[in-house]
Amino acid sequence: MTVLESEGITAAAIAAGKDPDARVCAKPLRFLDETLRNGQQSLWATRMKTKSMLPIAPVMNEAGFDEICAMAGVSFETSAMYLFEDPWERIRLLHQLMPSTRLDGLVRARNLWGWRSQPYDVQELFLKTLLRNGMDSIKVFDGLNDYRNLAWLVNKAKDLGFKVKGLVGFALTPAHTDEYLAKKASELMDLNVDALVFTDSAGLLYPERCKSAVTAIREVIGETEMHFHSHTITGLANDCYREAIRAGVDVVWTAARPLAYGKAVPWTMDVLQMAMDEGRETMLDESKIREIDDWFYWVAHEEGKPIPEEVRFDPAFYQQYAGHQIPGGMFSNMVKQLADLGIEHRLPEVLEETARVRAELGHPHMVTPFSQFVGVQAVLNVMEGKRYSKVPEEVRLYARGYYGLPIHPLDPNIQDQLIAGESLLDPLEGLDEPSLPRIRAEHGPFDSDEDLLQFLFLNPNAYNNFRKYRKPITWNPTRSPLVSLIKELSKETGLSSVQFSRGSLKLKLTAAKDA
Repeated sequence: MTVLESEGITAAAIAAGKDPDARVCAKPLRFLDETLRNGQQSLWATRMKTKSMLPIAPVMNEAGFDEICAMAGVSFETSAMYLFEDPWERIRLLHQLMPSTRLDGLVRARNLWGWRSQPYDVQELFLKTLLRNGMDSIKVFDGLNDYRNLAWLVNKAKDLGFKVKGLVGFALTPAHTDEYLAKKASELMDLNVDALVFTDSAGLLYPERCKSAVTAIREVIGETEMHFHSHTITGLANDCYREAIRAGVDVVWTAARPLAYGKAVPWTMDVLQMAMDEGRETMLDESKIREIDDWFYWVAHEEGKPIPEEVRFDPAFYQQYAGHQIPGGMFSNMVKQLADLGIEHRLPEVLEETARVRAELGHPHMVTPFSQFVGVQAVLNVMEGKRYSKVPEEVRLYARGYYGLPIHPLDPNIQDQLIAGESLLDPLEGLDEPSLPRIRAEHGPFDSDEDLLQFLFLNPNAYNNFRKYRKPITWNPTRSPLVSLIKELSKETGLSSVQFSRGSLKLKLTAAKDA
């Protein structure tokens, strides 16, 4: 080791012309690929077919990713409900084609991949079923950062041999100070997670704040593996990734270009270039990354999916969005619902009320289900003319603690109004009572554990429709986008010639003349 290296300054940094007085993290930067999960969820309504994933999976396996995220609750539900594909089969096939890369899944605390809280025996069955199908790494989050909701799951997953990553969620609120984030990181360390993820799902972090937050968390977790993730909604994510790389995070989440940017995560190649600029080595194979990009460009063409542009920072949009923080998909649904009610002209009132309700309810993260709670209550307050005169039962349960401790105390007057004299609730009550024997007796027999879990995670209509209309997953492992394009062009009768050029390869096809 040279003197410079001992001081944290790498040869790559010197070669790149970096200031030799600047301290550079010498650890390699690793990548967790989110193309198959976050990318398609954020941009393609989670409608990518399994057959579009499998041909490129061997290339992704060889690209140098630390992990590849393949599934979450939304992708599980959408696969079965809208594509009529078995999500368990998707996991099995991806594992077979990517045997040397960890397959990762995003899990929402005690809800797992469904919408209801699940008892501990179901949580254990879920973990064992994941392992059996080839997924041995999970990242677990709770929308309130209340880690009581995931403690049992984390401990059991560790016992079973999973790699477990715990998420510390950020939002732009008075509650999310660096001290708060460090405290939550410490709570996850007490659960003995293998890695900690600092996540900015709303994309509201400024680069300067990202640096201070990463530094505060690192002081608490020491050398524990640290991930960083942000969405590019406001155009700030790339600069935040650069600051996180400089501050020494170990792993970043990125996606192939057709499934990056917009409301998704940054593009892998852009972040790879950042790493090179900052003197951080990586294990990525650039040629494989470009091959993956090319494949998903073809998938976008074949499935008619959009390819977003990189978002540029707009202070006016940031100011408006930071006020309500309504996720993109929910925002479009809200606009449509207001139009259906004939009150679309009251959208500015609803957005202002959303910010007010969010603060009164203790600044919950605007993720499912809390974003829906806040948004629905705001619409009701505007429509009724009297605030909180009509309240959904879920909002009352939230105020009573059913979903966990709020991030920040609720407004006392609002909480009293919502609770209406009822007692507070323990979110863990009853989770230790066995439920599987009753479920099997009342709703079985089930074809398998996978079938039972599907029954629990889907609504009854979706479950029955899946069993009725299930489609086999068929795919062509040798399919090439270029070959497919040639086949399509060959059907065009008006073309006399087509010329292809890629690097040193040049190919010209000319239609044969009639004899």
